[in-house]
Amino acid sequence: MTQGTGRNEMPDESDEGGDRPAHRNGTVIGSLRGGLKRGDDDAKPKAFGAGYELWVGLAIAFYTIYAVTELITDLAHSTIRLPLEFESDTVATLDFPGAEAALTGLTQITASTTDLATATMVLLLIAKIALILTLIIAAVAIVPVIRDIAKGDPFTGRSITALGVLEGFIACGWLVYFCAMVLGSNMVSRDLGIADEVGPGVSTGQAFLLLGVVGGIELLRRCFKSGRAAQDELEGLV
Repeated sequence: MTQGTGRNEMPDESDEGGDRPAHRNGTVIGSLRGGLKRGDDDAKPKAFGAGYELWVGLAIAFYTIYAVTELITDLAHSTIRLPLEFESDTVATLDFPGAEAALTGLTQITASTTDLATATMVLLLIAKIALILTLIIAAVAIVPVIRDIAKGDPFTGRSITALGVLEGFIACGWLVYFCAMVLGSNMVSRDLGIADEVGPGVSTGQAFLLLGVVGGIELLRRCFKSGRAAQDELEGLV
């Protein structure tokens, strides 16, 4: 005979094999063999990202590595590369075995560092290092924005702040690059004795391109701010 205890016995929350998940306070804990585990929803993001931010970061990182490698290689061979705007055929004419050609527009040249003044080299190095640092900071700043977009929640304070940082560093970095490259390339043409035949290594088109990039980032940042405000207002109504 079975003697009653006056209370209902609760069934065991997990079977002998431990395959069934246990329930505590309405929360699924999960077994050691698989299934749901505690902290699955709060999993930490990978350090280097796993989606769109990884590919964007890699693209900028590869170009940064290329720029650094080019600079180190040039200095190791006592040379430096820079663009110049060729405006005259006097120094831009190329003699081929069967014909002649002339360089026009922005053309990259390689000059020996021994033919350039110290001040010229300093300006060129400032321009190249400013470009490299701008690319590195842009790669780091764009990651939070792309990560939030990939998660489906782009209008976050972190994304808006990151866009502001990205805009500011791109504007400042390229401004330093343009100023240093214009002065440096003009001094290169002076040191090489071709100042009357070539122009600076920065074109008007590049300046307008920079304004377009900075303006586009600012427009995107304002769109994110408006989206954030609309999202907060909607959550307040709900």
